[in-house]
Amino acid sequence: CGKSKVEDAKKDLEESYEKYGFVEKENVDVLVAKFNTQVMENDSSSLNPASKDYLTEENNQYWYGLLDGVYLVVVPKTYTGDKNVDIVDYMLIYVNKTSKYGDAANTYAKHLIKANYNEATDTEIDALLEEAKINSTTGKTAYNGKGISVGYLDNNDYYQYQVLRFYK
Repeated sequence: CGKSKVEDAKKDLEESYEKYGFVEKENVDVLVAKFNTQVMENDSSSLNPASKDYLTEENNQYWYGLLDGVYLVVVPKTYTGDKNVDIVDYMLIYVNKTSKYGDAANTYAKHLIKANYNEATDTEIDALLEEAKINSTTGKTAYNGKGISVGYLDNNDYYQYQVLRFYK
């Protein structure tokens, strides 16, 4: 009896990997560096990279100030305070609604997706962001089938573009 439950669980897990895909485990420092590479290679004249000079650690999360009212937030699976050890659970672009940099935040969100899944095309990224906004009213995210999903959260004072990672 117990054996079939284990086999069912393994089968469910494999089906999840097939449906949603998975990505390699990466730490905070690596993914922030990948994000910064996307920013610097594509928009260095108008956007700031994430810098430890503007880093705040709060509620077991890493908050990098990018522009006034716009942040890169990195949420580790387990917070240790060591960005070289902490494996990223999800990352998000947090935008205060009073910020005048909403357009820049959308561009940052595109770079965040590309940092988490480098093979994503611009068309795929636009589709994920659009689907995430449509799904936001139901609390669902947009899956790319290759290990990440994109979520959008709209609150009274802020909104977020989220990139969730699936690990094997």
